[in-house]
Amino acid sequence: METILETRGLTKVYRADGVATPALGGVNLAVRKGEFVSIMGPSGCGKSTLLYLLGLLDTPTDGTVLLAGTDTRGLGDGDRTRLRRRHIGYVFQGFNLLPTLSAEANVALTLKLRHRPVGDAPRRMLAAVGLEDKRRRRPSQLSVGEQQRIAIARALVTQPAVLLADEPTGNLDSETSDRILDLVARFHRDLGQTIVLITHNQQVADRADRLVRMRDGRLIIS
Repeated sequence: METILETRGLTKVYRADGVATPALGGVNLAVRKGEFVSIMGPSGCGKSTLLYLLGLLDTPTDGTVLLAGTDTRGLGDGDRTRLRRRHIGYVFQGFNLLPTLSAEANVALTLKLRHRPVGDAPRRMLAAVGLEDKRRRRPSQLSVGEQQRIAIARALVTQPAVLLADEPTGNLDSETSDRILDLVARFHRDLGQTIVLITHNQQVADRADRLVRMRDGRLIIS
């Protein structure tokens, strides 16, 4: 099966006040098209850093990320942004919805930023996550679970090659968390959506096809 996302020797070192703090040490990871991968590890192990690098939201100190066949090493900021917008959907733990916009407008904004026609795609995507009837409500008028479902709709409305999810259930109670995971699993099962999800929760990690464990900036099982 085709590899859609890959890292080779991925290393990240943060430097502040002359002090070097290693975050990742030579990570090699390959994600196949249509695969659901969870990356699990304790706080501070480097999993969030890895996800940011996979999503081209940060640049590595060494090594590279290959996305949809493109080696991103040496790409400028503009090219990285265009590649990310073309191929990556991102779900954050904190939702990151714009509070002044309706649910529908939040989803539509993703299409506008990518210069794609909007049409009825936001409404159809909200229907897919069970929120078409609340499309005109602002985030403050919705529950946290509903806000996360909007965030998922926003991430998937462009039909990205890869969905990256950063602790998507971290702010949710167990019942709401299960509903969100059921939704993510449905997109994977029914649409073949490629998903990489990070978590510190074993029950969340077990929902994936493959579990990758991290410790001290390195992969233990890949």
